[in-house]
Amino acid sequence: MSDEKTGKIGVFLRKQLINNAVTILFFFICIAGIILADQPMSYIIGEISSRLFRNLILILALLVPVWAGMGMNFSIVVGAMAAQVGIIVSTNFSLSGITCLIVSFLVSIPLSLVFGNLTGRLFNQTKGQEMITGMILGFFAKGIYDLIFMFLCGPVIPVKNKALLLTNGIGLTTPINLDSATKSALNKIWMVSLDKAIYGGLALFVAVQAALLVWKAWIKKENRKGKKPWGLILGAAGLLAFHIACISSEGFLFALRFTDVPVATGILIAVVCVYITFLSKTKLGSDINAVGQSMPIAVSMGIPADKIRIVAIMISTLLAGLGQLVFIQDIGNFTTYTAHENVGTFSIAALLVGGASIKKANIGHAILGALLFHTMFIISPLAGKNLFNNAQLGEYFRVFVCYAVIAVALALHAWKSVMAKKVSESEGSDEP
Repeated sequence: MSDEKTGKIGVFLRKQLINNAVTILFFFICIAGIILADQPMSYIIGEISSRLFRNLILILALLVPVWAGMGMNFSIVVGAMAAQVGIIVSTNFSLSGITCLIVSFLVSIPLSLVFGNLTGRLFNQTKGQEMITGMILGFFAKGIYDLIFMFLCGPVIPVKNKALLLTNGIGLTTPINLDSATKSALNKIWMVSLDKAIYGGLALFVAVQAALLVWKAWIKKENRKGKKPWGLILGAAGLLAFHIACISSEGFLFALRFTDVPVATGILIAVVCVYITFLSKTKLGSDINAVGQSMPIAVSMGIPADKIRIVAIMISTLLAGLGQLVFIQDIGNFTTYTAHENVGTFSIAALLVGGASIKKANIGHAILGALLFHTMFIISPLAGKNLFNNAQLGEYFRVFVCYAVIAVALALHAWKSVMAKKVSESEGSDEP
């Protein structure tokens, strides 16, 4: 009996190792890189937190198409282009501050929805090849984008703000810089130190879990006999563990107090997370998951699979536009013709690093992936400089890893599919 139990544990551990190989590898790479980089903890924590708030919505934009069975949506670059168009329009009318960001988003909404609708229709014609189709679509969209803003702005499309034009009056200048009022306008609404933000976030999580528990027990009269409130337990344990870590390490506490985080941006990210969670529990979310699990079965159940796939891409494109807007306001400028190019690749790599696959992805994967992937981005040049006396090697390494992790994830998925097919065939052959 003990041998049987040991065998089951071994199978479980081997399965977890295979499923999370990329995440585990990246974890050890980040630990080694932090040691080799030899940088103050305050610097590393500050850079990681700023990149997390800057990039997370773009990564979250990938989740819904995965649910719908379309894999990683490389076409989120068209949503990023829509956001850049919105900023160009706002800058052309000399808007600034939070007004500029709001108008930019309002301009990007119809563009994102139209682009997403057209992309979804294209994906419906290329079922099973959505990822490569999205990648090629991004290159095609970039060509149209460049044509409009490089050659038509000025001669054909009137530009009111002459500072946007090149000296010859044809095409937009690059980069486009946001004014001081617009740069980090969302971030500057409310800034607090990271230790207060974590305390507040954990306390809010515990309060929400307690409220849900009371609501289910007293309002819905739900029978919770034998059910443990794991959310409340984990939240309270996390709050206690964080408090102990802060009081036991002055250096750690100083690093957190040294780092300011944008609460308004965090609230926006939380709203997106709540929306995605709420969507997963609605009829639409159930239909999206049904289509992703088996399209023929979903169609037989009366679910309009093609329309559901289009809606999933529209949601993804809209969130990508919002994410790119948050990214640009945090940076304060963007290169007019290339800022959107790596949006899809970097976001997909981050999601895969977090343990997601082209069939399964959730908010936890997005957050963990953002932390690990951008930690590697921060420390690899510094580690390369200290280890090889050449920071450029670190730059090469992180670009290589970005594409390698996508290739490894796709290879693992193909391998798992082949193994699952062999297992099903062997089980079928054993039947009498």
